[in-house]
This record gives sequence, C-alpha cells and structure tokens, in this order.
Amino acid sequence: MMGELMAFLDLNTDIKPWLGIDVVNITHDAVLTIINNAMEQAVKNFTETDFELHPGTVEILDANESDIILPHNVPITAVSELAFYTLADGTDGQIIEATDYQVREEGIILQNIHTPFRRSRIRVTYTWGYDGLPDDVKLMLLQAVEAEFRRKARKSVGTGGNSGAARSKKDESDRTGGTALGAWDKKTGLPKELVYILTPYKRFEFVNSPMATRNL
Repeated sequence: MMGELMAFLDLNTDIKPWLGIDVVNITHDAVLTIINNAMEQAVKNFTETDFELHPGTVEILDANESDIILPHNVPITAVSELAFYTLADGTDGQIIEATDYQVREEGIILQNIHTPFRRSRIRVTYTWGYDGLPDDVKLMLLQAVEAEFRRKARKSVGTGGNSGAARSKKDESDRTGGTALGAWDKKTGLPKELVYILTPYKRFEFVNSPMATRNL
C-alpha cells in the first residue's frame, strides 16, 4: 500500500496562477482545495503511485536461474546492492559486482551470469519512484482541477467585477474549460480526455509471475 499522498499542487503557486486568480483572493480557496484533493486522490487511486523516491528498498526474491530480476516496484532508478545465495530472511549472501548487471527502469539485466537455482534467494536493495511530479502529470492535474471548477457553475470567474480573476483560457470550448473535457470517467473521477496521460505511470502487478525470469 502507498503512503499518504504528498501535495502535488500548491494552491497559491500552481492552481491560482493557472486559473488567473489573484493569490490574495480567497473567495474560492475552500472549493479549490476540495477539488484539488479529490483530483490528486483520483490520480493516486488510478496509478497506485505517489511520485516520490523510495531509497533503500530491500526485497528478498526467489531465484529461478534467470538473467532478469524484476523487483516489485518500478521505475527503478538505482541499485545499491545485489546479493545471491542469501538466507530466507535475506541475511548473508554473495555480493554481485555492479559490472555484472545493468539497471533499467523495469528491471535488472544480468551480464553473463544467472541467478542461482530455484530454491535460492536473492536480495535487492534499490531506489525506485519519481523525483518530483512529472510535468505531464502536473499539467493534467491543473487541467482536471480547472475542468471541475468550471463545470460546477463557477463560470463567473474572470468576468470582471470583484471576482479578482481573469479567464485563463480563450473561451469555454478549449481543452480545459468546456466541451473537450465534458465527458468524465466514472471509474476514476477524472476527465476522460486526460486519463490516458496517467497510463504510463500505472503500476501493473503480475502476482503469478516469477520475480526473476529467463530471456527467451
């Protein structure tokens, strides 16, 4: 399970400037905070990703005489230690030199060696995750917050008077305000047009797959 979701967007430095609302205008703060929290939670629920780095993650995996090691979490950014022939609790073991494997986002590729036989264990200590929110996800969240804000009968923002806001987009028919994002995905709670952006970040788990597999 993922931990508590970090704050992806800041109300005053991200959301209000995007909407064209002066930071001193607090009229819509409560509603925008609720919408932002809901959109962020929807992203977390869909991707099962918190977009934070997780250094020092240790996993004890079954060996399978394989040349690919697949830890549970991706993307992998670094491997600090790889050990073969560990005990069941992960202690002891033979440390593998870093020159004997390559680290990729989706797994560890062994070079001219294989993991031990099936009943052995291997220990992987690695860092995975994201060093901050990717730009495409941040843009998607801003668009989702605005789309929800506009559709909740708050189109007076940017119309002048004492609203303290300027319409941030040309009209109601652009990507963020109107018909283009009129369809909402009932499963995720996000605009249908934007859900596809999250697909590359979705965590896929294959429960029945071995944790190390041989290339064919």
